[in-house]
Amino acid sequence: MKETVHQKQRVAVIDIGTSAIRMLVAEITPQTEIRYLENLQKPVRFGKDVFTTGRISNGAMREAIAILRNFKTVTETYGVDKIQAIATSAVREALNRDNFIDRIYVRTGIDVEVLEGPEENRLELIAVEHALAGQVDLTTKNCLIVEVGSGSTEMIILNQGQVEMTRTLSLGSMRLPEKAVPGKTEAAVMQRVLKRSIHEVAVYAAREYNFDQIDTFIALGGDMRFVAQQLLERREHQFLTLDAKAFADFVQRSAKMTPEEIVSKHSIPYAQAETLYPTLLVYANFLAETKAAHVIVPMVSIRDGLLLEFAQMISRYKRTDFSKQVLNSARHLAEKYRYDKAHAACVSSLALKLFDALVADHGMGSKERLLLEVSAILHDIGSYISPNQHHKHSSYLVDAAEIFGLRKAEKAIVSNVVRYHRRSSPRPTHEPYMSLPKLDRAIVSKLSAILRVADALDPAHQQRIRAFTLELGEEAYTLWVGADVGDLTMERSALRDKGDMFADVFGAPIDLKQVKEAAS
Repeated sequence: MKETVHQKQRVAVIDIGTSAIRMLVAEITPQTEIRYLENLQKPVRFGKDVFTTGRISNGAMREAIAILRNFKTVTETYGVDKIQAIATSAVREALNRDNFIDRIYVRTGIDVEVLEGPEENRLELIAVEHALAGQVDLTTKNCLIVEVGSGSTEMIILNQGQVEMTRTLSLGSMRLPEKAVPGKTEAAVMQRVLKRSIHEVAVYAAREYNFDQIDTFIALGGDMRFVAQQLLERREHQFLTLDAKAFADFVQRSAKMTPEEIVSKHSIPYAQAETLYPTLLVYANFLAETKAAHVIVPMVSIRDGLLLEFAQMISRYKRTDFSKQVLNSARHLAEKYRYDKAHAACVSSLALKLFDALVADHGMGSKERLLLEVSAILHDIGSYISPNQHHKHSSYLVDAAEIFGLRKAEKAIVSNVVRYHRRSSPRPTHEPYMSLPKLDRAIVSKLSAILRVADALDPAHQQRIRAFTLELGEEAYTLWVGADVGDLTMERSALRDKGDMFADVFGAPIDLKQVKEAAS
């Protein structure tokens, strides 16, 4: 069947960054093909505002709204069906970000989502994996992925294709360490300051992952794409591979040039020329902490990650599934706090079995199922601090951590679920719970009720119960387990203590019974 125009969709993705607002307009076919139609970029001065005063100035807001109005006009010219707008570092940190987002919506009709670091990491990884597909097998590599932005640096460590660590560092071309000022600080001083700062990052990260094991260095970002295009003329794939020494030489040459000389030689804006050397120096120092001999530069950005998600949704192809990466990130966090791996695995398995058996009663889907599994993995990590009140310790450890692929709202759900896996149920005086949207509070209550039951089935951390059958009677739920489990006194006592929340949420108590052995 011949494809018609109506089968295609035109979309736009807008990235409100620290120093620029960028937009990609593309046409997407049902076969997930992406045809780029427009690539626009306009500078803004959010960084200087937020990193000095903590707020976006009214002038910068007006400037941004004018840019977005113009972008909206462009989308209308192209007949764009959907616009996805995101904001990152500077807007994320601005004290008046909610006012800014509201003013954008009122004046332009564009709804902006403020991304947290882990969500940026997820979209960047989507773009990287697509760019390297079929050419670089990440499952055989130990990778460090770095993107140095104007206001922050995103860092992802992959171990044989699995996310080991993600970090969002308060380090960027417009936010350098003290005594490092773009265009004013001597190159040698800049090198010493940044080398020391990045080595400290590596030393801290070594508690979880040793940089010496990294054999593949992947650099995202506009400045790295610029350097790659200067050093290599031809590009056969969606990425370029630079020799580490060739890259180091380029950085050294840049150190000897003034911003004016860089503008003259490379014909780039002065603002980019002023921050080029310190930005490249950050990459160079991260590279020096690894044993990688080359720099892989994907010719993509976070906007490409957004477009790829659009393409998958429009085509109805299976979306990139990062659930395994999310779970791996959760397990890595749990290992950091020396969790009981066998107990967590048992509780996770039991909780998911109960979740699946109760689908008709709870009405939740795959996203909530994933959040339940993450909560089960992490529910006891607070014991690392103290066994007493460990549910509260677990909650704030989750809240303070970065879990790859989880939005801030999703992590807040997990934090609350682990908070209520024991002791009291949610109360009106519990601020973290009450601050959640109404729908999220309902999710927390249902997931917590399920987790409490699963945890009660392994009170001695001996994994005696690994399977059950759920029966729904007229007035109660019953968990049936095999006769081979043995005495259930401890499990029944734990279920009595923890089952009250289940009864409140699902409208009936839950009991534990044992199938009698068949007569010989």
